This record gives sequence, structure tokens and C-alpha cells, in this order.
Amino acid sequence: MSTRQLTILYGSQSGTAQDLAEQIWRDSKMYHLKGSVSAMDEYDIGKLIEERFVVMVCSTYGQGEEPDNMKLFWKFLLRKSLPHNSLRGMFFGVLGLGDSRYPKFNYVAKRLHKRLLQLGATALLPVGLCDDQHDLGYGAVFMPWMTNFWNKLIELSPIPANLQKLEKSPREYRWVVEHFPGPASLEVDMYAEVKVENLFETTVEENIRTTSENHFQDVRFITFTKKNVSWKPGDVVYVRPHNSNEDVDKLFDLFEEHKLGLSKDAVISVKEIDSEMPVPNILCKPLPLEVIARQYWDLTAVPRARAFAVLARTCLNELECEKLQEFSSYEGQEELFSYANRPRRTILEVLQDFPHATEALTLASLFELFQPIKPRAFSIASSEASGKLQILVAVIEYHTKLKEPRKGLCSNWLKRLQPGEKLRVWTRKGTFQLPTDPMIPIVMVGPGTGLAPFRSILQERELLADCRKSGPLILFFGCRKSAADFHCEEDLRRMENCGLLTLFCAFSRDQDEKIYVQHQIKTQGDLLKKALMDQNGIFLLSGSSKNMPEAVREALGEAIGSALYVEDMIKSERYQEETWA
Repeated sequence: MSTRQLTILYGSQSGTAQDLAEQIWRDSKMYHLKGSVSAMDEYDIGKLIEERFVVMVCSTYGQGEEPDNMKLFWKFLLRKSLPHNSLRGMFFGVLGLGDSRYPKFNYVAKRLHKRLLQLGATALLPVGLCDDQHDLGYGAVFMPWMTNFWNKLIELSPIPANLQKLEKSPREYRWVVEHFPGPASLEVDMYAEVKVENLFETTVEENIRTTSENHFQDVRFITFTKKNVSWKPGDVVYVRPHNSNEDVDKLFDLFEEHKLGLSKDAVISVKEIDSEMPVPNILCKPLPLEVIARQYWDLTAVPRARAFAVLARTCLNELECEKLQEFSSYEGQEELFSYANRPRRTILEVLQDFPHATEALTLASLFELFQPIKPRAFSIASSEASGKLQILVAVIEYHTKLKEPRKGLCSNWLKRLQPGEKLRVWTRKGTFQLPTDPMIPIVMVGPGTGLAPFRSILQERELLADCRKSGPLILFFGCRKSAADFHCEEDLRRMENCGLLTLFCAFSRDQDEKIYVQHQIKTQGDLLKKALMDQNGIFLLSGSSKNMPEAVREALGEAIGSALYVEDMIKSERYQEETWA
């Protein structure tokens, strides 16, 4: 095997780790390195002992869990039978993607780094801990970390004397893309042949708004047919959204305005340039451009630095090119944050802002410019025993300094779904670890749509268990107004009245003084001591990751009189959080 080979592996749940791994692959060509990029579970792990240089990019999600596409890889590395010097010839770097608001920040990357050292591998540099909460995003760590990584690697494996480092990657574009005149059928599901565990086709039965019409937020309670699929309380369902007609039309209006000669029914063919970067299976057959624009490219994404580098590459306007290069550089990341991240400017709006760069776009560059649409996960809000799969979705729409409101791609797509529409979804195990003994108390904190997984737990107990054979179930629910956004009120009141549930509600705007779930928790010290300390119960929290989780942890410590006991519960996983930004 060539000593000037770099193997790049990723564990990616939402696609970001894959994007960064592919960027590392492109950059590796500036140093004349060979080597492939792949998901960890798609890599032949038997070859790992032969590798000299490896970089691994992995995300952490949930309760410190590894992504689905690295589970087999990680399970293999954990084998006790592996000799402690198995990887003694390997030099590596591990780059983690995480969110510092979560208790197990970058837990997967830290464990992977430690395990590789235990197996005899040598770290080129300390584990890189990218933080989604940083003002500059992952780039704040990614860019300088990679610079150090290249320097260390080149010390061990210098560029051959007859070559020199290139200023730009010769693999700026991954694939060759061609188009042919239509017409073509636009009724195509790009993902129809993709095999995913627990995947099934379902039908929308009902899509209702649970908040009052005059409430500032639209929250949807969506019911799907169950089909032949199983799940347990706390599990999640994944959906893959589509772009709106409005955004697709905006894209093709830009194509027409800048005379790119790309129509909706143009047939697109994508072919690989290099076997190290194969074309995804879903793009291996000819497809109408509108189908790709609707189902594959995320037209609402806030572009990362890489997108501006792509635009700068072919832009002939000096002023635009200079600005694009600034945004793509490490030194320009604060400017990029102010321009794109803070106001949540979409890639479509960027194309409108840089007309000269847009008119120089090619099909190949479009596939570099747009991020693929990522599947989204939602907690299942119903028991399998109910015969319905239901989710609770807050429709994201808010204003920044930009004229047009910001809209969440997936939540607004779900809002538009009509009864009778069919879609493909799949279920996965959730992050909550529930007790097998139904007599163990469960304390739940679920403000807003954080209620969803707890409705599933409660409905399961209601349908399958005698209330007298169920341990205490305590729920702290919070919303703004009892008459505006009290989700699933009828269900919760019924469960409360039959004695299954002890319910505490915090309606923050129903009185002059704001009352939140943490305030209600502080008033129930005796009840919580009995459930958690005397009866060894578990504590589950679901909702926004912003300020609420920390406030709840502090309130619980105050209520039971011991912050140290709460810390012990977290360590033993009797205190669990499932939060999102």
C-alpha cells in the first residue's frame, strides 16, 4: 500500500460529518495524496491494520451515541480480543462534531480517539472538538485543526521532490455532470430504491393545527397509517422533506435570468471522475433536474465556507470574487457569520446577491454548491398499540433582519402534507433508556413539543397496563397559554383523572409573573424525593436545548436538596435528556 495514502472515514447522522470528510478528501489532492473517503461501516475494517494515515470525522448525537453508519465499525474496535498493538503502524487524527449544550459533548470522538491509542495507533494531534454553538460554527475548529493535521502528515510523508503543494485542489468538483433536453417524467422518487432498515410507505390520515389560530406559532399534530412496522415508546421516525414549489421556482428563475440554459425537464447524468469519490446510488441514473432540485438539493440551507469557495472559483467579477474568497477563508469567518449565519441567509439568497458568480455556474459546480437534503427525526407521539403513528411538529417561521421570514424546510413541508398523501418514512430506537420494570417511577419534563415522546410512554401504559400495576408517572408540561398551546390536553386530563398520571402545568403567560417548568419542579420537592431518591426512579427531559435543560437541572437539585445526587443520576443515566436546537 502506498505510504502517501490517506484514508478518510466518517460517522455521520445528519450528513455534516460526511460533508467535512469529503472536503478533506478534496484538500488532500493539494498534497498529492491518494486515498478514498467512505462511511465507517462501508469500509473494510480488516484493512485498518494496513493503513498508515487515517483521519476520522464523527458526530455525536442523543445521549452520547455514535451515528448509525459507524455502529458496526465501533463495535469491532471495542472487541476485547483485539491485541493492544493492532494499529501500531497507523498515524491518525479524529475530528468530532458536537454541541456543547449537551452533557456528552463530542463523546463519540473522544472515545474513538482514546480507543485508537489503546490499540497502538499514534495520534498526529489531539482530538479536534468542533462545536456547533461557536459563533463561527464548526469552521472555527475545523479549519485550523486541518492546517495542523496537514503539517504533521507532511512531516512524516513529504511531498515528492519533483512536486509541490498545489494552491487549489484539482478535485474541486467531485463528478462530471451532463444534461440533455427533456421532456422527462417529473413524477420520480429519487429514493424509491434506497434500502433503509424499518422503512415503509405510509399515508397521511390527518394534519391538524393544535394551537389556536391567533397564537404566534403553528404546531401540527400529524397522524399516519401504522402499516407493518413496530416501535417502542421513546422511538423516533425519520422523514425526508422536499423543497417548496416557491423555492424550486426561484432557483429556475435564477437559471433563466442568468441564461444558464437549464430547464426543469432537462435530464441530468452524473458520472464519477475518480473511483475514490463514487457517485451516490441515487444519482447513478438519469434524472430530471427539477426532481434533483426538489428532492436532493437543500435550497434553504445556510451555506458554509465551502460554498463561497465554489462560487469564487469561476467568478470573473473582481469585486465579487474578492468577497467570496474572503468568506471562504479562515480569516473571513467572522464576516461570513455576520453575512450568512446570524441572519440565516439561504443559498438561494446568496446566489441573488452575487449575480456575476451565479452566471458562471456549471452543473458540476451546482452539485458542490448545494448541500443534500438531510432526513429529519421526530419523536413518535403515540403507542404502537394505538394503531396510529403520530408526531407533534412546531412549524418553524421567524424573522431576522432580512425581509423574508426564515422558514424551516422540514416543518413547513410537513405542514403542507394533505390527507391521502403518501410518503416513505423509517423508525429508529430513541435515545431514552426506559426501565423494564413498570413499577419504577418516571418523572418527565416536556415543555412544548417536548411532550411528544412522553405522550407515547403514557399512551402505552394507558392501553396496555392496569393503572394499579404502573409505578408513578409524573409529567411537568409547559406552554405559553392554557387556551392557546396546551397540546394533547384532552389526553393528559383523561390520564390524570384515571390516576395514571400526576400532571403539573406551567402556563408562562397566563399570569403577570412568568411560570416555567423549572418553577413547578421547585415546588414538588417531597414528591420528587420519594420518586427519585426513595423509589430509584428515572428523570427524562425533552425539549429545546437553549436554556431550559440547565434551569431544570438546577431546579431539581434545589427541589430534592442535593445537586450532587442529580449529578450521580446523570452519570448512571437515570437522568436523561433529549434536546434539540
